[in-house]
Amino acid sequence: MKNINNNQNLNFTQVKDILAQQAITIAAKEQLSSAQPSSNLHKVEQLLNETEEAVKILKLRQHIPFASSEDIEHLITKAEKGLILTPDDLEKVAEFLRVNRLLQRFLARHEQLAPLLNAYVQDMTLLPDIEDAIYTTIEHGQVRDEADRELAKMRRDLKKSVTELKTALNHFLTSKPNQKMIRDAMIVEKEGYATIPIKANYKNQLSGTIVAVSNGGQTVYFQPAKVVRLNQQITNLKAQIRNLELAILGALTAKIYDVKDDIKRNIELITLLDMIFARGKFAQKYNCIRPKINRENSLVLRAVRHPLIINPVPLTLELTQENSVLMITGPNAGGKTVALKTTGLMILMTELGLFLPSDKPCDIPLMDDVFTLIGDHQDLDNSLSTFSAEMKDIAMIIKYAQFHSLVLLDELGTGTDPNEGSALAIGILQELYLRGCLIMATTHYSSIKDFAKQHDGFITAAMDFDLKNLQPTYKLKIGSIGNSRALWIAKKSGIPENVLHQAEAILAGNNLPLSLKKRFVHQRKNKSNLVVKKEFHKGDIVYATNLKKEGIFYKYLPTQNAAKIFVAKEFVEVPLRRLQLRRLAKDLYPKGYNLDLLFVKDWQDYKFNRDLDRGSKKAYKKLKH
Repeated sequence: MKNINNNQNLNFTQVKDILAQQAITIAAKEQLSSAQPSSNLHKVEQLLNETEEAVKILKLRQHIPFASSEDIEHLITKAEKGLILTPDDLEKVAEFLRVNRLLQRFLARHEQLAPLLNAYVQDMTLLPDIEDAIYTTIEHGQVRDEADRELAKMRRDLKKSVTELKTALNHFLTSKPNQKMIRDAMIVEKEGYATIPIKANYKNQLSGTIVAVSNGGQTVYFQPAKVVRLNQQITNLKAQIRNLELAILGALTAKIYDVKDDIKRNIELITLLDMIFARGKFAQKYNCIRPKINRENSLVLRAVRHPLIINPVPLTLELTQENSVLMITGPNAGGKTVALKTTGLMILMTELGLFLPSDKPCDIPLMDDVFTLIGDHQDLDNSLSTFSAEMKDIAMIIKYAQFHSLVLLDELGTGTDPNEGSALAIGILQELYLRGCLIMATTHYSSIKDFAKQHDGFITAAMDFDLKNLQPTYKLKIGSIGNSRALWIAKKSGIPENVLHQAEAILAGNNLPLSLKKRFVHQRKNKSNLVVKKEFHKGDIVYATNLKKEGIFYKYLPTQNAAKIFVAKEFVEVPLRRLQLRRLAKDLYPKGYNLDLLFVKDWQDYKFNRDLDRGSKKAYKKLKH
């Protein structure tokens, strides 16, 4: 599926991240996070069938036997390398096999509700013999005595020898003749042996072995002769027990190695079922229902909710082969862009096998391509480069768009002259319409609104606005034309009332004022001298005292009592009181000189756009590539 930034623009990545959180196994989480939508009708139908069965099972509110498979994959790899699995390792394998058996039994009981999921789980290879062999051999991380008759005898002998050793040491400690030789009446472990601390001057009077000497040399750590014999006996028994345990563990590891392919297949099936149930959990989390899918470009959204928006306003709209273009108008911050994102997201979610957040069934066309051009195209200082980037994306869309393409365009044609931008937008929309695409676009341009009203195949819609309370409702009204509500937005943004009244008067008269009112001169409090307004013009060389740098004056920022200047190929905002005039533009440049050239950041980009404007074939060829 070809796209331009649809993952980020449509919040698709965030939705997949939420979906992945519903999974249990790491493998399922990773696969869901990287999953890509499909436009294959049979495949998506299968995915939706799986999700539907998962939802039915989850509604039973019964415990679904599931086990993580990450450790098992690691343990199989360990066995493949010839390493012997530990008792803990083997217990994990046995638990995995046990849960597989329980899951198969659980879904078999609910075959009528979930025949597809039951068919998947019946493909798992149950290994009860290996499961039983592990559980009868291993318990609480240890090899059981019952695992081998000889092992049980060795452990009894070891226990007996340890008891005899403790008795011998205690007898030495409590014997009266030994009291004068003993430094401390306690048993101390040294070098892995049980010893008794003896005064060094008695070391040659004892029958046994000196294991260690204290740092000062005043104490030796001694083993009586009988204890030496018992210690050796214990060491030998431990080695024999360890060897026998390793043989038992090795035999179990070999059994697991022999069925490693079956276990790997079971892991794959567990991962698949985990992903399916994650989709079911997502459907429950967002109160979703199953959409109907088609390949006829029939799109019907009925009260769908954006899953990432708190208390979203439901969206309802319809597009068909005959009426394939929806032009949305209305104020900024009124919900136009959200309508685009919600529509695109619903299609991508469906193609992932997800149900949609809605109370009513929706018709979703499976699209081979989802193209989006959603973002801020209104940075005036960078309009040239922004517009150029937008046109490159549009050229790419036109190159690949076809019948099974969804195209979402936000504020098409902005970033340039409004007349040229709207004309270009209409041309682009016409071309995409002729390709048979499904198209949703937003606009403020009246000429585009008029064009949409007058042409078959184009539907108009407006984001509703509550005129009584002067608030957007975020509801989409099909068949309407919306007002941009610029004055309302200005008021909400803090524009003074007198400015708004002046704008309303200009709008009402449909003309501009021919003269300006006398300017108010502000007088500083308690001072007779007037503040003289600094006069700068575009292109003047100025010095910014706070930056200690020269720059080129660009424009005033009246509301901030500041100016924007161009320093080292970057625009910087500087308070007016920090600017000093160095040289006038009129003294520096010839009459008629294009001062905009002084503020070009990227000459290559500027030249490219100039070539486009003058109709350069070379530039257009470069644009297409």
